[in-house]
Amino acid sequence: MKSYILYLFLLLITGKILHAECIVVLEDSSRIKITRLNINTAQSDFSPFVINKELYFISARPTNVAVVYTDVNNVTEMTNIYSGIKKDSISFKKISSLPIINSKYNEGPVTINNKGDIIYFSGNEIRSGKNGNQNLLKIYSSKKINNKWTKPELLPFCKDDFSYCHPSISKDGNTLVFSSNCGKGYGGMDLFIVNSFNGSWSKPVNAGNKINSDSNELFPFLSENNILFFSSNRNNGIGGLDIYSFDLNDPIESEIAHLPEPLNSPSDDFGIWVDSTSENGYFSTNRVPEYKDDIYYFATLIPDFNNGKTPIVKNKFCYTFFEETTLEANDTNLTYEWNFGSGQKVRSLKTRHCFNKPGNYPIQLNIVEKNSGEIFYSEASYTLNIEEPEQLYITCCDTINVGKELKIDCERSAIKGYDIEKMYWHFGDGRYNCGYSVKHNFKMSGTYTIQLGVLARNQVTKKIERFKIEKKITVIENT
Repeated sequence: MKSYILYLFLLLITGKILHAECIVVLEDSSRIKITRLNINTAQSDFSPFVINKELYFISARPTNVAVVYTDVNNVTEMTNIYSGIKKDSISFKKISSLPIINSKYNEGPVTINNKGDIIYFSGNEIRSGKNGNQNLLKIYSSKKINNKWTKPELLPFCKDDFSYCHPSISKDGNTLVFSSNCGKGYGGMDLFIVNSFNGSWSKPVNAGNKINSDSNELFPFLSENNILFFSSNRNNGIGGLDIYSFDLNDPIESEIAHLPEPLNSPSDDFGIWVDSTSENGYFSTNRVPEYKDDIYYFATLIPDFNNGKTPIVKNKFCYTFFEETTLEANDTNLTYEWNFGSGQKVRSLKTRHCFNKPGNYPIQLNIVEKNSGEIFYSEASYTLNIEEPEQLYITCCDTINVGKELKIDCERSAIKGYDIEKMYWHFGDGRYNCGYSVKHNFKMSGTYTIQLGVLARNQVTKKIERFKIEKKITVIENT
């Protein structure tokens, strides 16, 4: 995609739908695998959006109509909105265009509310001006009534002399992010935000300079976890358009993140959609010239946990023990003595003691004679139950020989308020694994940092969050 992305003027040639046997894997890194979908054609296919088991996307494929329309630049084919039913992650069936919504001009990309009954999309608006026709983009909406889309309506915040495009709706349906050149911005096209109050949209607000740059920000997608994905041709990318993300849950501390390869490439990468885990989804790219813009599925085999949270600092099992009462002043030959078991005794009214590990410990507070140590009176006696704190654990030896099998597990791990769903291991030598219990052997001596990464679902918000813990291990040569 080059500059024509902004206005969807696509130069196209006639083609046909590729069959399942044409599916190819362009790149296969150790962490992310991408696969070309079966719905792509010789024309441009891009900007996927998935809801339930239905895929919506934009395509310039030829239509079965007798009249061929042209735009103001005499481009003979336009983009329309299509949908298909999911067979599996890379295959879809019953591909069809959307009647009523599609017009003789360009439509797309699209976004649909969580209920599936309101669609928002970009569409061309042709206006006459002093210098000829103006070809602008506006955002429209349509409601699904009796399983049919109604006639599209222009969103009220769209002004005459600006373009508004690439909408993305939040999960609750109250926030819309889009790209526009309206108002005073930072570059060509900026990302803007509007909110819905009692059925009315607010005025557009620029997303700010932490997100926008002096270049173009396009194709936003607002995930279920409130992560904003978008494409930009800013200077620090590796291609034309690159895909970035920004965590809107903590906008003050968050920084723009550049998505790794193979999601980004030296070509244009844009129009991303991610699932609730933010680990799998679909995106568009033109990295293979003969295919033009195509849609790919991506699956994250090993997520990145470098920014994951460490839930709890390891507990040293230290406690303060004290007695509120005091001995009579004339009892100078007596004193308090704490007995923590295993011969550990401390003479003091108040003391701090650390235990080596969780377990059941018999605690006694006695009044004893100072000289003989004989118990004069038993003040208190109880069992202290110390449980494992809910945190992440890596259980393995600290030192191992080169080539020897290392057994590692995290079976004691738990995170309070979360349900652990997946465990991933990075051994610090470029290799990965997953599961509660794994085995690994190191080929070279040295000090390695083993990272345990966890995907866990918040029991209240139901959102997937990332956690991590690390442990260093020394690998020595065989002697």
